[in-house]
Amino acid sequence: QSKLFIPFCLLLLPQPSFSFLAMANSWDKTWHNILKEGGSKRWKVDDINIKEKALKTILKHTAEKSKLQVFCPLAGDDPFVFHAFDQGHHVTSIDLVSSAVGEMRQQFSEGDWNCEEKPGNTVIWSHSSGRATLVQGDATQKRPDWNSRFDIIYDKDSFGALPKELRQPFCQRLAEYTKDDAILYIEVKNKPEGQRDAGPPFHVEKEDLMEHLGSAFDHVKELGEVYPLGNFPGMSQMGHVLRKKKA
Repeated sequence: QSKLFIPFCLLLLPQPSFSFLAMANSWDKTWHNILKEGGSKRWKVDDINIKEKALKTILKHTAEKSKLQVFCPLAGDDPFVFHAFDQGHHVTSIDLVSSAVGEMRQQFSEGDWNCEEKPGNTVIWSHSSGRATLVQGDATQKRPDWNSRFDIIYDKDSFGALPKELRQPFCQRLAEYTKDDAILYIEVKNKPEGQRDAGPPFHVEKEDLMEHLGSAFDHVKELGEVYPLGNFPGMSQMGHVLRKKKA
């Protein structure tokens, strides 16, 4: 098993906000268990066929089909990012955990990476192709240089992983970062009665999404169950497509 290289610049990062710091510590331990201790994969879905299906679903709702700007929040090492890159799109992802970002980089077998520390608790990994940017940082932090940049957002479980008090700033960033008519593809979990108040992952319905996203996005389609969840008996992985409203 290959070892992750953790650059010195990551060790010099200031601490993120308290809420995200607590989450970062928890997620870091979880990723360590997955990557180093052979623990359960939890939410991870690595089946490339599922990622291909998600991208095809997204492109059914976009006018342009090629060279799109794709944003993946709290992406971990989700293979969707490299798949979208491999299909010719420009990809940007963000996650708090350095080991997850490191795993993502290893999926890019060709090209080199440049590591740069930025203000605001951020490390940016830029691929030599010019089409991939992997960010370690706080997904709720304002990033004005990303405003109105993205044609597509692919959100697998990010919304449902956040406690309710962090959903509004997270969704505000999604609204700021997207162009008019951008597509937000979002997957959430439906949980059985008796488990819906516990999380993460939290139980999420269409109404929960629109409570925080409805001011900026229209709900286009409810996809139903997008694939079965072997690691979460009794839960369902549900998909939704939203479209950014015109300013």
